Amino acid sequence: MNIKGYEFERLVLQDLDGRTCGLCIAKKTWVIKHDGQVEEAQDPEPVRFAPVMEDGKDAGEAPPLYEVDTAIFKPKADFVVLGTAVAPQKVATQRFSCTVKLGDFQRSLVITGKRRAKFKKPRKDTKDEFIGSPPEFSEPERVVRVRLSFTNAYGGVAKYKPRGGDEVIEIPCPCNPFGKGYCVQNSPEAIDGLELPQIEDPEKLLTPENLVQEIGVFETLPLPAGFGFYGGSWYPRIAYAGVMPFEVERMKVQVREYASSLDPEKDKDAMAMLEQFDPPVMRYEYYQACAPGMSVDYPKGNETVVLENIGEQGFLAFDLPGLRPLLQIDIGRGNQVVPLELDTLCVNAEEMRVYMVFRGRVFLSSDEEVEAFLKTEPEIEEYSYSDYIRKVLDAQRP
Repeated sequence: MNIKGYEFERLVLQDLDGRTCGLCIAKKTWVIKHDGQVEEAQDPEPVRFAPVMEDGKDAGEAPPLYEVDTAIFKPKADFVVLGTAVAPQKVATQRFSCTVKLGDFQRSLVITGKRRAKFKKPRKDTKDEFIGSPPEFSEPERVVRVRLSFTNAYGGVAKYKPRGGDEVIEIPCPCNPFGKGYCVQNSPEAIDGLELPQIEDPEKLLTPENLVQEIGVFETLPLPAGFGFYGGSWYPRIAYAGVMPFEVERMKVQVREYASSLDPEKDKDAMAMLEQFDPPVMRYEYYQACAPGMSVDYPKGNETVVLENIGEQGFLAFDLPGLRPLLQIDIGRGNQVVPLELDTLCVNAEEMRVYMVFRGRVFLSSDEEVEAFLKTEPEIEEYSYSDYIRKVLDAQRP
């Protein structure tokens, strides 16, 4: 439903403590005008219940363009910028930087023209020992535009050929299977012609010395640099996924019961492993869907946004509208204010639009409250940030 310009959805979910919550999501879209002002969009972005992949592809075929909006809680805000990096004055160059700013927050990335790696003859290669040489990186091509997509960031699919074997195995990068530069072996099959990332963190550049990564070791992986939404199955985000905390003990009991049903002689090792099984536990950080380094403290919603070398305009600065929705909903005790945090801010520099997602929860203690939450008509009024804070504080006083 749309309430006074906000796309609004409500869901009944359990939080990580097992409490029944009424999740409230209010999403508003604004058009960025060339004079640095914003105006309400007449065709607002919907509240998304499923991610949208780049270029209209299916999940697993491309990085996400838009994430779902139905996270129950985000510890910080996701700041996301979509678009194309464009060289200064649109003059082709080997390297340039692009920058995004939100209030006092700032992050820059290095954009590089196309490069490839080249295998170099090893210092020693015998049956018993291999001592490789760092590969060579070609000079970057000159470039004017690079799409700010994780297809152009670190990642991809590495090639691995076991010593003495003929088969070449493909290994997807755990932190981005769609990018460039992932390599796990110093061999001609793995390195020759390997495309290198065009979007990088200036503090963590890929070099010939750190190109080859160890299989299964995540801690040393160069994380993909970007401003977009980050895949839910990619490391390190996936490391926060797991069993809901209130289900952990029940799962442990089930696993140990299964272990006790095995044959102590034939399945001794499996039983020992299952008896020590400790499942990964879900954490709210999983719902943080922005690129590494792009989470920020909850904005007020009146900050200035600046984009440098992103989009054909080269420089874009605009002020967020400074308006917040005051939500009231009746769960059977009369209207009550549900505080909402601005936890997702997405700027599309190509479409000149920005959307903001405000999220809040109300705890529901009975079936009657659940029914009332889902059926009663919510009310939204829009206020400046200072007036919004005052009204929320007033509503919380006894």
